[in-house]
Amino acid sequence: MKKFTFKGIIAFFLLFAFSQNESFSQTATITPANSVILAGSSQNFTVVTTGLGGNNDNRTFAYTITGPGATIPATPTSIICTNGCNSQSHSFQFPTAGTYTVAVTVTQTQNGSAVASTSTSITVAGIPSSPNLWATSSNGNQISNFTVTNGLYVNGPTNIIDPFPSTTETTAALGRSDKPTAANGYFYWLPNNYSGNAGLVQVYASDATGGSRTLIGSLDVNGASGTDLGFVRLGMDANGVGWILAADNSTVYLAKFISNLANPVPITMEDASVALTGGTALTFFNGDICFSATGTMYALANNGATTQIFIGNPNGSSTSLTKKWDLVSPGGGVFNVNVNGVAFDLFGSLYVSTADGLYYINAAKVNGPAGTVECALVRAQLGLQDLASNVFPSTILLPVKLISFTGTLNGSTTNLNWVTESIQNFSHFEVERSADGVNFTSIVSKNATGDLSSRATYTHGDNMSSFGANYVFYYRLKMVDLDGKFSYSNVILVRKDGKAISDIKVIPNPLIRGSIATISFEASERATVNLNVLDMSGRSVLRQQNNVDAGTNSVPLNNFATLQPGTYILQMNDGVNVQTTKFIIAK
Repeated sequence: MKKFTFKGIIAFFLLFAFSQNESFSQTATITPANSVILAGSSQNFTVVTTGLGGNNDNRTFAYTITGPGATIPATPTSIICTNGCNSQSHSFQFPTAGTYTVAVTVTQTQNGSAVASTSTSITVAGIPSSPNLWATSSNGNQISNFTVTNGLYVNGPTNIIDPFPSTTETTAALGRSDKPTAANGYFYWLPNNYSGNAGLVQVYASDATGGSRTLIGSLDVNGASGTDLGFVRLGMDANGVGWILAADNSTVYLAKFISNLANPVPITMEDASVALTGGTALTFFNGDICFSATGTMYALANNGATTQIFIGNPNGSSTSLTKKWDLVSPGGGVFNVNVNGVAFDLFGSLYVSTADGLYYINAAKVNGPAGTVECALVRAQLGLQDLASNVFPSTILLPVKLISFTGTLNGSTTNLNWVTESIQNFSHFEVERSADGVNFTSIVSKNATGDLSSRATYTHGDNMSSFGANYVFYYRLKMVDLDGKFSYSNVILVRKDGKAISDIKVIPNPLIRGSIATISFEASERATVNLNVLDMSGRSVLRQQNNVDAGTNSVPLNNFATLQPGTYILQMNDGVNVQTTKFIIAK
Protein backbone atom coordinates (compact mmCIF):
# COMPACT_ATOMS: atom_id res chain seq x y z
CA MET A 1 0.00 0.00 0.00
CA LYS A 2 1.34 3.42 -1.04
CA LYS A 3 1.91 5.85 1.81
CA PHE A 4 0.94 9.49 1.52
CA THR A 5 3.29 12.08 2.91
CA PHE A 6 2.11 15.41 4.36
CA LYS A 7 3.42 17.21 1.26
CA GLY A 8 1.57 14.73 -0.90
CA ILE A 9 -1.73 15.38 0.89
CA ILE A 10 -1.32 19.16 0.47
CA ALA A 11 -0.51 18.70 -3.21
CA PHE A 12 -3.61 16.51 -3.65
CA PHE A 13 -5.91 19.14 -2.16
CA LEU A 14 -4.31 21.91 -4.23
CA LEU A 15 -4.75 19.83 -7.38
CA PHE A 16 -8.39 19.15 -6.47
CA ALA A 17 -9.06 22.82 -5.82
CA PHE A 18 -7.42 23.81 -9.06
CA SER A 19 -9.50 21.30 -10.97
CA GLN A 20 -12.67 22.77 -9.46
CA ASN A 21 -11.67 26.36 -10.05
CA GLU A 22 -8.91 27.08 -12.51
CA SER A 23 -7.94 30.33 -10.79
CA PHE A 24 -7.81 31.26 -7.13
CA SER A 25 -8.74 34.88 -7.83
CA GLN A 26 -12.49 35.12 -8.36
CA THR A 27 -13.85 38.61 -9.02
CA ALA A 28 -16.81 40.36 -10.60
CA THR A 29 -17.17 43.91 -11.86
CA ILE A 30 -20.29 45.81 -12.86
CA THR A 31 -20.61 48.71 -15.29
CA PRO A 32 -21.54 51.47 -15.56
CA ALA A 33 -20.39 52.84 -12.20
CA ASN A 34 -22.17 55.75 -10.50
CA SER A 35 -24.39 56.55 -13.48
CA VAL A 36 -27.12 59.20 -13.53
CA ILE A 37 -30.45 58.77 -15.38
CA LEU A 38 -33.89 60.37 -15.42
CA ALA A 39 -36.79 58.89 -13.45
CA GLY A 40 -38.69 56.43 -15.61
CA SER A 41 -35.63 55.57 -17.68
CA SER A 42 -33.85 52.26 -17.93
CA GLN A 43 -30.21 51.41 -17.29
CA ASN A 44 -28.42 48.35 -18.62
CA PHE A 45 -25.82 46.78 -16.32
CA THR A 46 -23.09 44.41 -17.45
CA VAL A 47 -21.38 42.05 -14.99
CA VAL A 48 -18.03 40.57 -16.00
CA THR A 49 -16.40 37.78 -13.96
CA THR A 50 -12.78 36.67 -13.90
CA GLY A 51 -11.05 33.68 -12.34
CA LEU A 52 -14.07 31.35 -12.45
CA GLY A 53 -13.23 27.83 -13.58
CA GLY A 54 -15.38 25.08 -15.01
CA ASN A 55 -16.04 26.17 -18.58
CA ASN A 56 -19.04 23.85 -18.86
CA ASP A 57 -20.55 25.05 -15.61
CA ASN A 58 -23.66 27.23 -15.56
CA ARG A 59 -23.56 30.43 -13.46
CA THR A 60 -26.34 32.26 -11.68
CA PHE A 61 -26.34 36.07 -11.41
CA ALA A 62 -28.61 37.22 -8.58
CA TYR A 63 -29.44 40.95 -8.48
CA THR A 64 -30.46 42.91 -5.39
CA ILE A 65 -31.52 46.55 -5.65
CA THR A 66 -32.05 48.89 -2.71
CA GLY A 67 -33.13 52.54 -2.74
CA PRO A 68 -34.36 54.20 0.47
CA GLY A 69 -37.46 56.29 -0.19
CA ALA A 70 -37.72 55.21 -3.82
CA THR A 71 -39.69 52.59 -5.75
CA ILE A 72 -37.47 49.54 -6.23
CA PRO A 73 -37.44 48.02 -9.73
CA ALA A 74 -38.68 44.44 -10.01
CA THR A 75 -35.62 42.19 -9.91
CA PRO A 76 -35.43 38.62 -11.22
CA THR A 77 -34.72 35.97 -8.58
CA SER A 78 -31.85 34.74 -10.73
CA ILE A 79 -30.48 34.89 -14.26
CA ILE A 80 -28.73 31.74 -15.42
CA CYS A 81 -25.77 32.08 -17.74
CA THR A 82 -25.03 28.74 -19.47
CA ASN A 83 -21.87 26.98 -20.65
CA GLY A 84 -19.48 28.80 -18.37
CA CYS A 85 -20.06 32.30 -19.70
CA ASN A 86 -18.07 35.04 -17.97
CA SER A 87 -20.44 37.99 -18.42
CA GLN A 88 -24.12 38.82 -18.31
CA SER A 89 -26.19 41.98 -18.98
CA HIS A 90 -29.59 43.00 -17.70
CA SER A 91 -31.66 46.18 -17.90
CA PHE A 92 -33.80 47.67 -15.13
CA GLN A 93 -36.30 50.52 -15.27
CA PHE A 94 -36.17 52.98 -12.35
CA PRO A 95 -39.61 54.59 -11.95
CA THR A 96 -38.89 57.13 -9.19
CA ALA A 97 -36.08 59.47 -8.16
CA GLY A 98 -33.54 58.35 -5.57
CA THR A 99 -30.11 56.87 -5.08
CA TYR A 100 -30.05 53.11 -5.64
CA THR A 101 -27.49 50.40 -4.94
CA VAL A 102 -27.38 47.58 -7.48
CA ALA A 103 -25.61 44.49 -6.12
CA VAL A 104 -24.93 41.19 -7.91
CA THR A 105 -23.82 37.86 -6.45
CA VAL A 106 -22.48 35.22 -8.84
CA THR A 107 -22.70 31.51 -7.98
CA GLN A 108 -21.67 28.39 -9.85
CA THR A 109 -24.32 25.75 -10.34
CA GLN A 110 -21.71 23.03 -9.94
CA ASN A 111 -21.20 23.63 -6.23
CA GLY A 112 -23.85 26.25 -5.45
CA SER A 113 -21.35 28.49 -3.65
CA ALA A 114 -21.06 32.23 -4.05
CA VAL A 115 -17.80 32.86 -5.83
CA ALA A 116 -17.92 36.60 -6.53
CA SER A 117 -20.00 39.70 -5.84
CA THR A 118 -20.02 43.35 -6.88
CA SER A 119 -22.15 46.46 -6.59
CA THR A 120 -22.54 49.96 -7.97
CA SER A 121 -24.71 53.00 -7.35
CA ILE A 122 -27.05 54.84 -9.67
CA THR A 123 -28.64 58.24 -9.19
CA VAL A 124 -32.14 58.61 -10.61
CA ALA A 125 -33.00 62.28 -11.03
CA GLY A 126 -36.53 63.59 -10.80
CA ILE A 127 -37.84 65.50 -13.81
CA PRO A 128 -38.33 69.22 -13.02
CA SER A 129 -41.90 70.44 -13.26
CA SER A 130 -40.93 73.59 -15.19
CA PRO A 131 -38.06 74.95 -17.31
CA ASN A 132 -34.99 75.96 -15.30
CA LEU A 133 -32.51 77.30 -17.85
CA TRP A 134 -32.85 80.07 -20.44
CA ALA A 135 -30.84 80.74 -23.57
CA THR A 136 -30.56 83.04 -26.52
CA SER A 137 -31.02 80.57 -29.36
CA SER A 138 -31.49 80.57 -33.15
CA ASN A 139 -28.22 82.52 -33.38
CA GLY A 140 -29.58 85.18 -31.03
CA ASN A 141 -32.97 85.65 -32.71
CA GLN A 142 -34.91 84.01 -29.87
CA ILE A 143 -34.95 83.85 -26.08
CA SER A 144 -35.95 80.29 -25.20
CA ASN A 145 -36.01 77.85 -22.30
CA PHE A 146 -34.55 74.45 -21.49
CA THR A 147 -35.39 71.85 -18.87
CA VAL A 148 -32.31 70.07 -17.50
CA THR A 149 -31.31 68.29 -14.29
CA ASN A 150 -28.11 66.69 -13.00
CA GLY A 151 -26.45 67.21 -16.37
CA LEU A 152 -29.29 65.45 -18.20
CA TYR A 153 -31.36 66.99 -20.99
CA VAL A 154 -35.16 66.86 -20.60
CA ASN A 155 -36.46 69.22 -23.30
CA GLY A 156 -35.92 72.53 -25.10
CA PRO A 157 -35.16 74.99 -26.49
CA THR A 158 -38.73 76.33 -26.53
CA ASN A 159 -39.03 79.85 -27.94
CA ILE A 160 -40.48 82.58 -25.68
CA ILE A 161 -39.43 85.97 -27.05
CA ASP A 162 -38.02 87.52 -30.18
CA PRO A 163 -35.80 90.12 -28.45
CA PHE A 164 -35.93 92.52 -31.40
CA PRO A 165 -39.18 91.74 -33.26
CA SER A 166 -39.13 94.77 -35.56
CA THR A 167 -35.44 94.57 -36.62
CA THR A 168 -32.86 92.02 -37.62
CA GLU A 169 -30.86 92.73 -34.45
CA THR A 170 -29.80 89.71 -32.34
CA THR A 171 -28.61 89.21 -28.79
CA ALA A 172 -25.76 87.24 -27.23
CA ALA A 173 -26.05 88.50 -23.64
CA LEU A 174 -28.90 87.39 -21.38
CA GLY A 175 -29.78 87.60 -17.68
CA ARG A 176 -32.78 86.35 -15.72
CA SER A 177 -33.88 87.77 -12.36
CA ASP A 178 -35.87 86.11 -9.58
CA LYS A 179 -37.63 89.42 -8.95
CA PRO A 180 -40.53 89.81 -8.23
CA THR A 181 -40.62 85.98 -8.02
CA ALA A 182 -38.62 83.16 -9.56
CA ALA A 183 -41.59 82.11 -11.74
CA ASN A 184 -42.20 85.68 -12.93
CA GLY A 185 -38.62 86.92 -13.03
CA TYR A 186 -37.72 89.48 -15.68
CA PHE A 187 -35.38 89.02 -18.64
CA TYR A 188 -32.50 91.44 -19.34
CA TRP A 189 -30.43 91.41 -22.52
CA LEU A 190 -28.03 93.41 -24.70
CA PRO A 191 -28.11 93.88 -28.48
CA ASN A 192 -25.37 92.07 -30.37
CA ASN A 193 -23.93 95.20 -32.02
CA TYR A 194 -20.40 95.35 -30.68
CA SER A 195 -18.80 96.15 -34.02
CA GLY A 196 -18.74 99.91 -34.44
CA ASN A 197 -20.26 100.53 -31.00
CA ALA A 198 -17.22 102.42 -29.60
CA GLY A 199 -17.98 101.04 -26.12
CA LEU A 200 -21.72 101.79 -26.00
CA VAL A 201 -23.78 99.17 -24.13
CA GLN A 202 -27.61 99.16 -24.11
CA VAL A 203 -29.78 97.09 -21.76
CA TYR A 204 -33.30 95.89 -22.61
CA ALA A 205 -35.84 94.23 -20.31
CA SER A 206 -39.14 92.39 -20.47
CA ASP A 207 -41.36 90.33 -18.20
CA ALA A 208 -41.30 86.52 -18.20
CA THR A 209 -43.57 86.29 -21.27
CA GLY A 210 -41.88 89.01 -23.32
CA GLY A 211 -44.30 91.79 -22.37
CA SER A 212 -43.30 95.35 -21.36
CA ARG A 213 -40.21 95.21 -23.59
CA THR A 214 -38.20 98.37 -22.80
CA LEU A 215 -34.78 99.93 -23.30
CA ILE A 216 -33.98 100.55 -19.62
CA GLY A 217 -30.53 102.15 -19.86
CA SER A 218 -27.21 102.61 -21.66
CA LEU A 219 -23.57 103.35 -20.84
CA ASP A 220 -20.34 104.01 -22.75
CA VAL A 221 -18.17 101.65 -20.71
CA ASN A 222 -14.75 102.66 -22.09
CA GLY A 223 -15.41 106.39 -22.33
CA ALA A 224 -12.96 108.42 -24.39
CA SER A 225 -11.16 105.32 -25.64
CA GLY A 226 -13.58 104.88 -28.53
CA THR A 227 -12.39 101.30 -29.01
CA ASP A 228 -14.96 98.71 -30.03
CA LEU A 229 -15.83 96.08 -27.44
CA GLY A 230 -15.07 92.51 -28.44
CA PHE A 231 -16.64 90.98 -25.33
CA VAL A 232 -19.82 92.10 -23.54
CA ARG A 233 -21.79 89.81 -21.21
CA LEU A 234 -24.58 90.24 -18.66
CA GLY A 235 -25.48 88.38 -15.42
CA MET A 236 -27.97 88.96 -12.61
CA ASP A 237 -27.13 88.35 -8.94
CA ALA A 238 -29.33 87.25 -6.02
CA ASN A 239 -30.03 90.87 -5.01
CA GLY A 240 -31.44 91.83 -8.42
CA VAL A 241 -28.30 93.71 -9.45
CA GLY A 242 -27.36 93.37 -13.11
CA TRP A 243 -23.64 93.15 -13.87
CA ILE A 244 -22.02 93.83 -17.24
CA LEU A 245 -18.51 92.49 -17.91
CA ALA A 246 -16.88 93.87 -21.07
CA ALA A 247 -13.42 93.78 -22.67
CA ASP A 248 -11.65 95.42 -25.62
CA ASN A 249 -8.53 93.18 -25.84
CA SER A 250 -6.51 95.34 -23.44
CA THR A 251 -8.87 96.18 -20.55
CA VAL A 252 -11.69 94.41 -18.71
CA TYR A 253 -14.55 96.65 -17.52
CA LEU A 254 -17.30 96.03 -14.96
CA ALA A 255 -20.56 98.02 -14.83
CA LYS A 256 -23.82 97.51 -12.94
CA PHE A 257 -27.46 98.53 -12.60
CA ILE A 258 -30.07 97.89 -9.89
CA SER A 259 -32.98 96.31 -11.71
CA ASN A 260 -36.51 97.64 -11.28
CA LEU A 261 -38.55 95.20 -13.35
CA ALA A 262 -38.78 96.79 -16.84
CA ASN A 263 -38.41 100.39 -15.66
CA PRO A 264 -35.50 102.66 -16.73
CA VAL A 265 -32.53 102.62 -14.35
CA PRO A 266 -29.06 104.23 -14.32
CA ILE A 267 -26.10 102.09 -15.37
CA THR A 268 -22.89 102.96 -13.53
CA MET A 269 -19.25 101.96 -13.78
CA GLU A 270 -18.01 99.63 -11.01
CA ASP A 271 -14.41 99.25 -12.18
CA ALA A 272 -12.86 100.73 -15.34
CA SER A 273 -9.91 98.33 -15.19
CA VAL A 274 -10.59 94.98 -13.51
CA ALA A 275 -7.39 93.36 -12.25
CA LEU A 276 -6.73 89.83 -13.59
CA THR A 277 -4.62 87.18 -11.88
CA GLY A 278 -3.51 84.14 -13.85
CA GLY A 279 -4.93 85.40 -17.17
CA THR A 280 -5.15 88.36 -19.55
CA ALA A 281 -7.82 90.48 -21.21
CA LEU A 282 -7.02 88.73 -24.50
CA THR A 283 -8.76 85.60 -23.18
CA PHE A 284 -12.05 87.51 -22.89
CA PHE A 285 -13.19 87.14 -26.48
CA ASN A 286 -16.06 84.69 -25.85
CA GLY A 287 -17.77 83.78 -22.58
CA ASP A 288 -20.27 84.87 -19.94
CA ILE A 289 -20.80 85.52 -16.21
CA CYS A 290 -23.04 84.17 -13.42
CA PHE A 291 -23.28 84.60 -9.64
CA SER A 292 -23.45 82.50 -6.48
CA ALA A 293 -25.68 83.30 -3.51
CA THR A 294 -22.78 85.07 -1.78
CA GLY A 295 -22.25 87.46 -4.71
CA THR A 296 -19.16 85.76 -6.14
CA MET A 297 -18.91 86.28 -9.89
CA TYR A 298 -17.92 83.34 -12.10
CA ALA A 299 -16.53 84.58 -15.42
CA LEU A 300 -16.17 82.13 -18.32
CA ALA A 301 -13.55 83.31 -20.84
CA ASN A 302 -12.40 81.85 -24.14
CA ASN A 303 -10.15 83.01 -26.99
CA GLY A 304 -10.76 80.15 -29.41
CA ALA A 305 -7.87 78.07 -28.09
CA THR A 306 -8.34 77.87 -24.34
CA THR A 307 -11.32 78.15 -22.00
CA GLN A 308 -10.97 79.31 -18.40
CA ILE A 309 -13.10 80.22 -15.38
CA PHE A 310 -12.21 83.27 -13.29
CA ILE A 311 -13.85 84.12 -9.97
CA GLY A 312 -14.00 87.24 -7.81
CA ASN A 313 -16.32 89.58 -5.94
CA PRO A 314 -17.21 93.03 -7.30
CA ASN A 315 -15.37 95.53 -5.11
CA GLY A 316 -15.64 98.97 -6.65
CA SER A 317 -12.45 100.15 -8.36
CA SER A 318 -10.49 97.34 -6.62
CA THR A 319 -12.32 94.47 -8.31
CA SER A 320 -10.08 91.50 -9.09
CA LEU A 321 -10.73 88.26 -10.98
CA THR A 322 -8.52 85.21 -10.45
CA LYS A 323 -8.24 82.33 -12.88
CA LYS A 324 -9.27 79.17 -11.01
CA TRP A 325 -9.79 76.45 -13.61
CA ASP A 326 -9.08 75.42 -17.17
CA LEU A 327 -11.91 73.53 -18.87
CA VAL A 328 -11.10 70.06 -20.18
CA SER A 329 -13.11 67.52 -22.16
CA PRO A 330 -13.98 64.11 -20.66
CA GLY A 331 -10.71 62.20 -20.62
CA GLY A 332 -8.64 65.32 -19.92
CA GLY A 333 -8.23 66.81 -23.41
CA VAL A 334 -8.23 70.56 -24.01
CA PHE A 335 -11.73 72.03 -24.25
CA ASN A 336 -11.27 74.37 -27.20
CA VAL A 337 -14.91 74.85 -28.25
CA ASN A 338 -15.97 78.50 -28.54
CA VAL A 339 -18.12 79.21 -25.49
CA ASN A 340 -21.00 81.68 -25.31
CA GLY A 341 -22.83 81.33 -21.98
CA VAL A 342 -22.65 80.00 -18.44
CA ALA A 343 -25.30 79.54 -15.71
CA PHE A 344 -25.59 77.83 -12.32
CA ASP A 345 -28.08 75.15 -11.37
CA LEU A 346 -29.55 74.80 -7.88
CA PHE A 347 -26.90 72.23 -6.89
CA GLY A 348 -23.89 74.46 -7.62
CA SER A 349 -22.95 72.91 -10.96
CA LEU A 350 -22.60 74.87 -14.20
CA TYR A 351 -24.09 74.65 -17.67
CA VAL A 352 -22.12 76.07 -20.61
CA SER A 353 -23.44 76.92 -24.08
CA THR A 354 -21.13 76.67 -27.07
CA ALA A 355 -21.24 76.86 -30.84
CA ASP A 356 -22.23 73.18 -31.03
CA GLY A 357 -24.39 72.56 -27.95
CA LEU A 358 -25.10 72.59 -24.24
CA TYR A 359 -22.42 71.30 -21.84
CA TYR A 360 -22.28 70.48 -18.12
CA ILE A 361 -19.66 71.03 -15.41
CA ASN A 362 -20.39 68.72 -12.49
CA ALA A 363 -19.33 70.36 -9.22
CA ALA A 364 -18.40 66.89 -7.90
CA LYS A 365 -15.75 66.44 -10.61
CA VAL A 366 -13.60 69.49 -9.93
CA ASN A 367 -9.94 68.43 -10.07
CA GLY A 368 -8.49 70.84 -7.52
CA PRO A 369 -4.72 70.22 -7.66
CA ALA A 370 -4.64 70.17 -11.46
CA GLY A 371 -6.80 73.30 -11.63
CA THR A 372 -9.19 71.79 -14.17
CA VAL A 373 -12.89 71.09 -14.54
CA GLU A 374 -14.46 68.56 -16.89
CA CYS A 375 -17.02 69.87 -19.35
CA ALA A 376 -19.27 67.16 -20.85
CA LEU A 377 -21.82 67.46 -23.67
CA VAL A 378 -25.47 67.37 -22.60
CA ARG A 379 -27.24 68.26 -25.84
CA ALA A 380 -25.94 68.88 -29.36
CA GLN A 381 -27.64 72.11 -30.45
CA LEU A 382 -26.61 74.67 -33.05
CA GLY A 383 -27.32 78.38 -32.69
CA LEU A 384 -27.01 78.75 -28.91
CA GLN A 385 -25.63 82.04 -27.65
CA ASP A 386 -25.89 83.12 -24.00
CA LEU A 387 -27.29 81.21 -20.99
CA ALA A 388 -29.11 82.39 -17.86
CA SER A 389 -30.74 80.94 -14.77
CA ASN A 390 -32.32 82.60 -11.76
CA VAL A 391 -31.02 80.31 -9.03
CA PHE A 392 -28.11 81.40 -6.88
CA PRO A 393 -26.64 78.37 -5.10
CA SER A 394 -24.91 78.67 -1.73
CA THR A 395 -23.05 75.39 -2.30
CA ILE A 396 -20.92 75.80 -5.42
CA LEU A 397 -17.53 74.66 -6.74
CA LEU A 398 -16.06 74.78 -3.24
CA PRO A 399 -12.41 74.29 -2.26
CA VAL A 400 -13.62 71.27 -0.25
CA LYS A 401 -16.33 68.80 -1.18
CA LEU A 402 -17.76 67.58 2.14
CA ILE A 403 -19.11 64.04 1.75
CA SER A 404 -20.39 63.65 5.32
CA PHE A 405 -20.13 65.07 8.84
CA THR A 406 -21.45 62.84 11.66
CA GLY A 407 -21.11 62.47 15.41
CA THR A 408 -21.83 59.92 18.14
CA LEU A 409 -21.47 60.00 21.92
CA ASN A 410 -19.43 57.11 23.31
CA GLY A 411 -19.24 57.26 27.10
CA SER A 412 -17.93 60.73 27.90
CA THR A 413 -16.42 61.41 24.44
CA THR A 414 -18.11 62.87 21.37
CA ASN A 415 -16.62 61.13 18.34
CA LEU A 416 -16.81 63.43 15.31
CA ASN A 417 -16.12 62.07 11.81
CA TRP A 418 -16.03 63.78 8.44
CA VAL A 419 -15.13 62.75 4.93
CA THR A 420 -13.93 65.08 2.14
CA GLU A 421 -12.57 64.96 -1.39
CA SER A 422 -11.35 67.33 -4.13
CA ILE A 423 -9.67 69.82 -1.80
CA GLN A 424 -8.42 72.91 -3.63
CA ASN A 425 -6.61 76.00 -2.33
CA PHE A 426 -7.58 74.85 1.15
CA SER A 427 -6.21 76.07 4.49
CA HIS A 428 -7.78 74.14 7.39
CA PHE A 429 -10.86 72.83 9.22
CA GLU A 430 -12.16 74.31 12.47
CA VAL A 431 -14.45 72.19 14.67
CA GLU A 432 -16.93 74.50 16.38
CA ARG A 433 -19.12 73.71 19.41
CA SER A 434 -22.21 75.50 20.77
CA ALA A 435 -24.46 75.10 23.80
CA ASP A 436 -27.45 76.82 22.15
CA GLY A 437 -27.05 76.07 18.43
CA VAL A 438 -26.52 79.77 17.70
CA ASN A 439 -23.25 80.92 19.27
CA PHE A 440 -20.35 78.68 18.21
CA THR A 441 -16.75 78.57 19.48
CA SER A 442 -13.81 76.88 17.78
CA ILE A 443 -12.44 73.97 19.86
CA VAL A 444 -9.81 72.52 17.51
CA SER A 445 -8.17 73.21 14.14
CA LYS A 446 -7.08 70.49 11.68
CA ASN A 447 -5.06 70.79 8.48
CA ALA A 448 -5.78 68.79 5.33
CA THR A 449 -3.81 65.54 4.98
CA GLY A 450 -2.87 63.05 2.28
CA ASP A 451 -3.59 63.30 -1.45
CA LEU A 452 -5.73 66.40 -1.72
CA SER A 453 -7.50 65.13 -4.86
CA SER A 454 -8.62 61.89 -3.16
CA ARG A 455 -11.20 61.07 -0.52
CA ALA A 456 -9.96 61.61 3.04
CA THR A 457 -11.42 60.80 6.47
CA TYR A 458 -10.92 62.95 9.58
CA THR A 459 -11.80 62.32 13.22
CA HIS A 460 -11.84 64.28 16.47
CA GLY A 461 -12.72 63.15 19.98
CA ASP A 462 -14.20 65.83 22.22
CA ASN A 463 -13.84 64.93 25.94
CA MET A 464 -17.15 65.76 27.64
CA SER A 465 -16.37 64.41 31.13
CA SER A 466 -16.31 67.90 32.66
CA PHE A 467 -19.93 68.60 31.70
CA GLY A 468 -21.62 66.24 34.16
CA ALA A 469 -24.36 63.64 33.53
CA ASN A 470 -26.73 65.75 31.41
CA TYR A 471 -25.89 68.12 28.57
CA VAL A 472 -26.72 69.16 25.03
CA PHE A 473 -24.15 70.46 22.52
CA TYR A 474 -24.14 71.33 18.83
CA TYR A 475 -21.20 70.89 16.44
CA ARG A 476 -20.34 72.17 12.96
CA LEU A 477 -17.28 72.35 10.68
CA LYS A 478 -15.86 75.61 9.40
CA MET A 479 -13.90 74.96 6.18
CA VAL A 480 -11.45 77.76 5.47
CA ASP A 481 -9.86 78.53 2.07
CA LEU A 482 -6.35 79.96 1.62
CA ASP A 483 -7.80 83.37 0.75
CA GLY A 484 -9.83 83.46 3.98
CA LYS A 485 -13.19 82.56 2.44
CA PHE A 486 -15.02 79.81 4.32
CA SER A 487 -18.14 77.65 4.35
CA TYR A 488 -19.97 75.67 7.06
CA SER A 489 -21.09 72.06 7.25
CA ASN A 490 -24.41 70.78 8.52
CA VAL A 491 -25.00 71.14 12.29
CA ILE A 492 -25.13 67.99 14.44
CA LEU A 493 -26.46 67.67 18.00
CA VAL A 494 -25.14 65.58 20.88
CA ARG A 495 -27.29 65.01 23.99
CA LYS A 496 -26.78 62.96 27.14
CA ASP A 497 -29.72 62.59 29.51
CA GLY A 498 -30.11 58.81 30.09
CA LYS A 499 -33.42 58.44 28.23
CA ALA A 500 -34.39 55.96 25.49
CA ILE A 501 -34.73 57.16 21.89
CA SER A 502 -35.89 60.71 22.32
CA ASP A 503 -35.63 64.33 21.31
CA ILE A 504 -35.60 63.72 17.59
CA LYS A 505 -34.69 66.86 15.69
CA VAL A 506 -34.44 67.62 11.99
CA ILE A 507 -31.80 70.31 11.57
CA PRO A 508 -32.46 72.82 10.13
CA ASN A 509 -36.26 73.02 10.27
CA PRO A 510 -37.73 74.25 7.93
CA LEU A 511 -35.45 72.64 5.33
CA ILE A 512 -34.46 74.36 2.11
CA ARG A 513 -34.26 72.07 -0.92
CA GLY A 514 -30.61 71.71 -1.94
CA SER A 515 -29.29 72.24 1.62
CA ILE A 516 -27.87 69.59 3.98
CA ALA A 517 -30.33 67.93 6.38
CA THR A 518 -29.36 66.16 9.61
CA ILE A 519 -31.44 64.01 12.01
CA SER A 520 -30.28 64.21 15.61
CA PHE A 521 -31.51 61.85 18.36
CA GLU A 522 -30.56 60.00 21.53
CA ALA A 523 -30.36 56.17 21.57
CA SER A 524 -30.19 54.18 24.82
CA GLU A 525 -28.20 51.36 23.19
CA ARG A 526 -26.62 50.27 19.93
CA ALA A 527 -29.35 49.42 17.42
CA THR A 528 -30.47 49.39 13.80
CA VAL A 529 -32.94 52.22 13.31
CA ASN A 530 -35.44 52.50 10.47
CA LEU A 531 -36.39 56.02 9.41
CA ASN A 532 -39.66 56.55 7.57
CA VAL A 533 -40.85 59.90 6.19
CA LEU A 534 -44.61 60.26 5.71
CA ASP A 535 -46.52 62.98 3.91
CA MET A 536 -49.65 64.43 5.54
CA SER A 537 -51.84 61.79 3.87
CA GLY A 538 -49.86 59.08 5.67
CA ARG A 539 -48.09 57.85 2.53
CA SER A 540 -44.47 56.76 2.97
CA VAL A 541 -42.29 58.89 0.69
CA LEU A 542 -38.76 58.24 1.98
CA ARG A 543 -37.07 55.41 3.87
CA GLN A 544 -33.56 54.77 5.12
CA GLN A 545 -31.82 52.55 7.66
CA ASN A 546 -28.90 53.47 9.93
CA ASN A 547 -26.81 51.63 12.50
CA VAL A 548 -26.58 53.84 15.60
CA ASP A 549 -24.56 53.77 18.80
CA ALA A 550 -25.63 54.32 22.38
CA GLY A 551 -25.78 58.04 23.10
CA THR A 552 -26.49 60.94 20.82
CA ASN A 553 -26.37 60.32 17.08
CA SER A 554 -26.45 62.67 14.13
CA VAL A 555 -27.15 61.10 10.74
CA PRO A 556 -27.82 62.71 7.35
CA LEU A 557 -31.32 62.61 5.87
CA ASN A 558 -30.57 61.21 2.42
CA ASN A 559 -32.46 62.01 -0.78
CA PHE A 560 -34.79 64.55 0.82
CA ALA A 561 -34.19 66.82 -2.20
CA THR A 562 -36.59 64.53 -4.09
CA LEU A 563 -39.49 65.64 -1.86
CA GLN A 564 -41.83 68.49 -2.75
CA PRO A 565 -42.28 71.50 -0.44
CA GLY A 566 -44.71 70.78 2.42
CA THR A 567 -45.09 69.33 5.92
CA TYR A 568 -43.84 65.81 6.68
CA ILE A 569 -43.69 63.39 9.63
CA LEU A 570 -40.45 61.58 10.47
CA GLN A 571 -40.90 58.19 12.19
CA MET A 572 -37.97 56.48 13.91
CA ASN A 573 -38.30 52.78 14.77
CA ASP A 574 -35.60 50.73 16.55
CA GLY A 575 -37.72 47.56 16.59
CA VAL A 576 -39.19 48.37 20.03
CA ASN A 577 -39.91 52.08 20.21
CA VAL A 578 -41.37 54.42 17.60
CA GLN A 579 -40.77 58.16 17.93
CA THR A 580 -42.05 60.88 15.59
CA THR A 581 -41.46 64.54 14.81
CA LYS A 582 -42.66 66.98 12.16
CA PHE A 583 -40.56 68.99 9.74
CA ILE A 584 -41.19 71.35 6.86
CA ILE A 585 -39.58 71.62 3.44
CA ALA A 586 -39.77 75.24 2.32
CA LYS A 587 -40.16 76.35 -1.29
